[in-house]
Amino acid sequence: MGSTSTFANLRRRLAPMIRPILEHVAPLRMIAVAMLKIKQKGSFQRCGFQFELPSGDFGVTLEAESTGDYEPVTTQMVQSMLEEGMTFIDIGAHVGLFTLPAKKWVGKSGRVVAFEPHPDNFAMLTRNANENNLTAELVNAAVSDVTGEVQLHASTFNSGDHQIYHSGSRKGVGVTCIKLDEFLQEGEKVDLIKMDVQGAEASAFHGMERVLKENQKIKIIWELSPAQLQNAGADAASLLAWLKALGFVFTMIDDVSGDVQVATTEELMNLCPHDSYINILSQRNA
Repeated sequence: MGSTSTFANLRRRLAPMIRPILEHVAPLRMIAVAMLKIKQKGSFQRCGFQFELPSGDFGVTLEAESTGDYEPVTTQMVQSMLEEGMTFIDIGAHVGLFTLPAKKWVGKSGRVVAFEPHPDNFAMLTRNANENNLTAELVNAAVSDVTGEVQLHASTFNSGDHQIYHSGSRKGVGVTCIKLDEFLQEGEKVDLIKMDVQGAEASAFHGMERVLKENQKIKIIWELSPAQLQNAGADAASLLAWLKALGFVFTMIDDVSGDVQVATTEELMNLCPHDSYINILSQRNA
């Protein structure tokens, strides 16, 4: 895990500085993306599966091909939680790096539902599932607290950073948006949700309030990014307080350091710098 930790640490430290440059300086972005397209293979093995990855990508592909791994601590945790017959929901599934392994872990009697709004990512997700002969419920939609069509603001250099909420000048792509409370019928069992939606976490949580209340043993692994939440008009402390009021406690999952530790809302705010991000496990005490 050494190379993975070193790379992830550098990425976490440098991303807040590099992202605005690539976002706003078009000539530099075009050169950088072109160089990555030459270097990146766009192919990756993970958890016994072969994945196609986007090339010219400063996000998932750069991390995966540079380290040979992707979010190893979070992956181990997801695997440890899933058993035969469980239901796993992957919100912001990208190209299926968690969707496909989860289907293996829940078995034939289990259920996996993956939501991915961007058409290119969704096409790759579908190809990855087909190439690995896995059947999951793949849904070409965003998850939030509204239904209908919304604008997904696409990043031109990070295929995992497309955002519903964005204050810059990105090109918008019309995508379908759903509320999980409306997608799932009342009483449907959900065991584990993994969510990475680039700042739309608060809205997605509010759109699944019924599901969270019905499933008292549900676990959610989600990415906490205070800056992205703020850009979306939300607040990290308020979101954590809302989840706490629903009975959830929190565990920090740090794929950079390997640390997994129970934390209060105040500790999480201190552990996660405003411009950075960490994965959080939210669950209720037995």
